Amino acid sequence: MSTVVKADFKSDVISSCKAYQQGDDKSEINACKLYIDGFIDSSLLNDDGVVKPKAMIERTAPEQSDFLKRAYRTRVLTTSSMLSNEEAYQFCIPREYDRKEIASSIAKSMDINQLADKQLKQVIFETLIADFPC
Repeated sequence: MSTVVKADFKSDVISSCKAYQQGDDKSEINACKLYIDGFIDSSLLNDDGVVKPKAMIERTAPEQSDFLKRAYRTRVLTTSSMLSNEEAYQFCIPREYDRKEIASSIAKSMDINQLADKQLKQVIFETLIADFPC
């Protein structure tokens, strides 16, 4: 006799994120934050993001208008970054920040309501870009 077990891990992660945002889950480690931390690792590996000293990020990042922030969130690469030889990172995490705090921050600030129209990975990625611009 064999049984088939089907797990929907994404819905478990989303439920964990909702519980964390609503204050129902106050644990230091939960599925939502672990997923976000792994997502950050994957993004760093694929050069979508970078970790560097905060002073370097602040020195190279002039204030961006809301229009530009929206444009960065909706486009993978800008034309100017494709034409120049500069590295085009989507988000920049200050080296001085604690990864647990970063995951908690993203878990709190991401818009759960967007999950009705977008995939979890897209919502997390857009939140990283908005919260940690280069």
